[in-house]
Amino acid sequence: MFILAPKTEGKAYEVATNVFRDYYEKITGVKLEIKTEPSSSEDMVVIGSEAVQPFVYKSVVGGLPIRCDSDEYCIISRKDNGRNLLFLAGGRGRSTLYAIYDFFERQAGCHYFWDGDVIEKRESIDITGLNVYEVPRFTYRAIRYFAHRGLGRFQAEHWDFDEWKKEIDWICKSRLNVFMLRIGIDDLFQKAFPDVVSYPSNEDILPEATSGFNNRTTFWPLEYRGELQKKVMDYAFSCDLIHPEDCGTMTHWYSRTPIDFLEKVKPTFLSQTSKSQSEQTGLVWDILDEKNLRNYEKLTDTHIKEYGNPEMFHTIGLAERTYNEDRRANLDLKKYAYRKIINYVSEKYPNAPLLIAAWDFFFCLESDEIREITQLFNPEKTIILDYTVDLKAENNDFENWDIVGKMPWIFGIFHAYEPQNHIHGDYEYITEKLKVADNDAFCKGMAFWPELSHSDTLMLEYFRENAWKPQNRSINEIAADMCHRRYGEDEERMFEIWNAFLPTMKLPTKERMASFFDVLKTEAIFLRLFQFEHERQPDCEKCWGGFEDYEKTFIPDMKKTLLLIRDLPEDIYSKPFIRRDVADILKTVVMKKIQYSFIKLSYSILRWRKGENEEEQIRTLLDYNEKMLCLFADTLALHEDNSMYHSLLELQKNRPVNPHFENTLKDNVINWYCRTSAYEAVKGVYQKEFSVFKEWMIKRLNSNDVNNMDMSSFPIEKERIFEEFKSVPLKEFHNSEKSGYKAVIENLLSAF
Repeated sequence: MFILAPKTEGKAYEVATNVFRDYYEKITGVKLEIKTEPSSSEDMVVIGSEAVQPFVYKSVVGGLPIRCDSDEYCIISRKDNGRNLLFLAGGRGRSTLYAIYDFFERQAGCHYFWDGDVIEKRESIDITGLNVYEVPRFTYRAIRYFAHRGLGRFQAEHWDFDEWKKEIDWICKSRLNVFMLRIGIDDLFQKAFPDVVSYPSNEDILPEATSGFNNRTTFWPLEYRGELQKKVMDYAFSCDLIHPEDCGTMTHWYSRTPIDFLEKVKPTFLSQTSKSQSEQTGLVWDILDEKNLRNYEKLTDTHIKEYGNPEMFHTIGLAERTYNEDRRANLDLKKYAYRKIINYVSEKYPNAPLLIAAWDFFFCLESDEIREITQLFNPEKTIILDYTVDLKAENNDFENWDIVGKMPWIFGIFHAYEPQNHIHGDYEYITEKLKVADNDAFCKGMAFWPELSHSDTLMLEYFRENAWKPQNRSINEIAADMCHRRYGEDEERMFEIWNAFLPTMKLPTKERMASFFDVLKTEAIFLRLFQFEHERQPDCEKCWGGFEDYEKTFIPDMKKTLLLIRDLPEDIYSKPFIRRDVADILKTVVMKKIQYSFIKLSYSILRWRKGENEEEQIRTLLDYNEKMLCLFADTLALHEDNSMYHSLLELQKNRPVNPHFENTLKDNVINWYCRTSAYEAVKGVYQKEFSVFKEWMIKRLNSNDVNNMDMSSFPIEKERIFEEFKSVPLKEFHNSEKSGYKAVIENLLSAF
């Protein structure tokens, strides 16, 4: 048997041919020969439709049942004069790749996950008896990678070419077709304005850097980041993927205007009324000045020339900001911006659709304003990209925008703000909304658009299944199927763990409150939940179903999950999938328990301030939460995915890293928005912050002064703790011996 290569210069077909040869060899040990001419006597694997494969035209009467230039594909077996023929063909290059990956899953037991493949060794693979024809429900199946830094597993900006190649291959295995690198402007200003903007030194702090997630100091030289982006984009295009080109008013926290440009070009700015990105490097240039618009357009044109492909465009508009206290004036300015952006795309790239990101719809606009904006858009050229469905904006989602059944749109899941690197999701809600999308012929796609990548393996499985064709399966069914494909002989015991864990996973996630780290958000105090008169306090107890129900319902599930994990054999942790997934499950269980106990503590303090006898309960909960934070650090230490130091070592693996970047990394993780579940952050910051709060609270209890709730010392203590953390190398947090899985789980069980 040999592989009959298609006769085309299309790169994706070359990739597809090599993928078949490589996977066949991985499975059987046999390296098939690739030939360009058919044989009349040998078995053949025929790659490509008649559009690129003359043999198909000559041998298949009526041709293969796939539409041209589509993502449809077929896997068809034929007998011919005593030999076996296998046709693997798609309507275009990427769908031919889909056919090949699908074949190995069906016939050889291969399964594909973001963190690796499951491959069974076999002597041979049966190529007979196949008659598969696949058609996607959605034209666009999109995934986005974002611009935060922190833990390498979750942060696409950390990845080098090997990681990106693996990711792009997984995109193809998942039958997706649109991917987007939303990771900043990189060296685009240097490419677009070489006489104005110079490359920064990779030995210094970036001139535009401020603090927190706004500290955009690079870890690798900007010149290399440009080279890397070129390699990544070239490989993605060789797989026939779509990358939307950013256009319009792109200035944002992750794509700041360089100081060189500000000083030499001196752009004027729109006057913001909102505080976000209010530094000059983050302000939007005044689009009423045509010169500023031309410079924005030059950035897009340069990206296309250096890296991209003008097949599709994307704009955030004037997102995440307001520009006038008068809503009418603010809305008119945003409409004007959309008109100018659309005009640029339609004049210069008339055949390319434009994605209108709905982030600003969710973030800054009311439903009636959105309905007015959508009247601007030509349904032949524009698509509403809504990736906020699961954020549950009350009375402000796609069903309130007057787009269903009227104009093209894409259904999307946001899933994870920066702190939410754990397993979660209201799948019942998402699935019900997805039914609306599936039944609307104007819904053209499904997108996964989080601030984190790979935070939740189960959500990725849910997305990749439904993006191709919604199945209306429950998350329990999807989890069972994932266990079957992912764990092999350990399928049953792992599904038992997942089944016990799923109720915990479904506990409420409201905005960034999914993690207690966001309740540690502070400009004035450590604990947002301890803003004692906070208007959202009553909602908090309600959304958790009441403390009594929680104790009866969810704590037993958590304990059962821990017991099942405890009973796993020790040698099972040598299996990477199980080790990672158990660590993720444990992280989520402990996080949810801490979140609950923090809420419970806050209510006890509220009742104490009202004169109720809560002192003993408060003292008990203070001790308990302090203990749980220590156990949480031990839990995170079980896997290097949760280590900032490991992420730093990975960055240093292939090339030198900016000497200032370790502190930049700390800045990027320990800030009001991005506080995430990182081992060093818990050890070096979160535990110490809570100790300060505990000491402060005990003084209040000892004096029994319910009115003395002065927290003015907290910001000073917060800054002291963080500066101390920055002075300690990340490596130092890993000098002490850590507990293994068994010891950690036993300690957790005793704490529950």
